[in-house]
Amino acid sequence: MKTVFAFDIGGTAVKFGLVAEDGRLLKQGEVPFERDLSFAALCEQLARLYEDTMAGSRADALAVAMPGFASSESGVVVDGGGNVPALRDGSITQALEQRLGLPVWFGNDGVAAALGEVRYGAGRALGRFVLITIGTGVGGAVVLDGKPIIGPNGHPPELGAIVVGVDDAGAPLSLEALSSAPAMLQAYERRTGGAAVSVRDLFERAEAGDAAADAAIDAACHGIAQAAGALTNALMLEAIVLGGGVSGAGEALASRVRVLLPLYAWPSLAAKVDIRIAELGNTAGLLGVASLAFEGVSAPMHARARRQGAEA
Repeated sequence: MKTVFAFDIGGTAVKFGLVAEDGRLLKQGEVPFERDLSFAALCEQLARLYEDTMAGSRADALAVAMPGFASSESGVVVDGGGNVPALRDGSITQALEQRLGLPVWFGNDGVAAALGEVRYGAGRALGRFVLITIGTGVGGAVVLDGKPIIGPNGHPPELGAIVVGVDDAGAPLSLEALSSAPAMLQAYERRTGGAAVSVRDLFERAEAGDAAADAAIDAACHGIAQAAGALTNALMLEAIVLGGGVSGAGEALASRVRVLLPLYAWPSLAAKVDIRIAELGNTAGLLGVASLAFEGVSAPMHARARRQGAEA
């Protein structure tokens, strides 16, 4: 049985796991992301996570899901990825190949998560849906005919950049700036002068009747619903799948977006679109990017040169 060791690098945590060809996670874990790590230190951390987890055994390949757009030739993040700045300073694929002696495949984290849901989770029976991942940032992917859509050079969609309003200065306000986890927590702090420990804490406070927590969540959900409505209007979607760390709130999140969506979508289209929580949670990116590596390992030798598998 072939195995792939996958990493999903985000602004809050580095998730990792050993994945089997059938999508089972044989081993998994996560560590906090350290924003101050240099590129070399981050690569060494990943290599040690692999070595410690594998304990002397060996995977067939490595796979890395990461924010932003990485050059298909170099593996260096050349656009976006502001939450993980070290990835702009070198090729993580080349560094890991040299350090561990294994082939490395890579892809955008939102596209990888969508691919994971298509193959193993909430998207298995869907042909047309959008995955919106909400965490330290906001990302995701558009899936049409069962395939994530990317640009001809591998550039992923930038769902977090969708404009959903204006800020207090009248400047355009992006979905990420309104609806990411840090944005929700900052909104609560502005209203109260105090801080919520986490988004989970924020949802618990709202459930307990905290009006400021409820307002912060409501503003974020309006942004999500507005973006989801625009995408539904344009693409006639079957579903909006909510993923990322914030989706851990489950139905408390989905139900709010479900109620708000008709404000932003054409009535007949809004009536047909399903709002659901991603089934794979924070493992979607690991499973999705691992599936790209499995395809690469199984491909003929002459087809392996392109290690960015987002086109799948």
